[in-house]
Amino acid sequence: MPPETVRRAPGLAELHPGRFARRRRIATFALAWGTPVLLIALWESSARVGRLDTRFFPAPDTILHAGIDAFRTGVMTTAITDTLHKLLLGYAGGVLAGITIGLLLGMSWMARAALEHTLVALYTLPKLALFPVFLLIFGLGGLPQIMLVGVTVFFIVVLAATTAVLSVEQGYRDAAAVFGARRGQMLRHVIIPAAMPAVATAIRLTAGIAILVIVGIEMVSGDTGLGYLIFQRSQVFDPATMYAGVIVAGLLGVSFTGLVSLSLRFVVRT
Repeated sequence: MPPETVRRAPGLAELHPGRFARRRRIATFALAWGTPVLLIALWESSARVGRLDTRFFPAPDTILHAGIDAFRTGVMTTAITDTLHKLLLGYAGGVLAGITIGLLLGMSWMARAALEHTLVALYTLPKLALFPVFLLIFGLGGLPQIMLVGVTVFFIVVLAATTAVLSVEQGYRDAAAVFGARRGQMLRHVIIPAAMPAVATAIRLTAGIAILVIVGIEMVSGDTGLGYLIFQRSQVFDPATMYAGVIVAGLLGVSFTGLVSLSLRFVVRT
């Protein structure tokens, strides 16, 4: 006997694709925002009924008021400003240096022969191990922290840029050479446009890493910034303001990464 044919009735996605897509967007939105709201509500209720030790886990309402007070007194605003200042300087310097050196290494075999292995070896070195060296060279203050952010970003971007340039199809280079493109024209019209999508991915990745580095190093060695505020408030047993600082640091990271991604959309399509 011939096998029975299995028939499947068309679902909502096939019959009404527009309605299906609308329902999926609503469900996605509800899950994305409902989950954190539910967790915060559980935290708040658990703290109020005594299920959580509020000495270590204050209620979200308490954290909110502590954060508002920190902004009102200027403590939080000063910390954010200081962290942003060091973050932007270190990140911009690391990205620009990484792209420049990466293009050089990708275009010149002599530069690769001279620097590539050294850069790979330094990339594997824990960056925090370089911080005492920066303290010795630049002294106390924000400059060693800026340098640590810049170096961390630099090594990721330079290796990504070098690989991206080397990965450009030889056919593109040959076509440009046939039309008489000089080295500068080759770089501007062929190499950079073809390599930028991969470089942009590295730039996005390092935006989040830069936040982690600057806040972390401020906690270890700093007298200003969000990292210092978080650590200092934990030392004086002010968990509400400490948690507020952690939340602000997270929001700063999300905002900074989003702005970097948005900016890259105007530069390159990835």
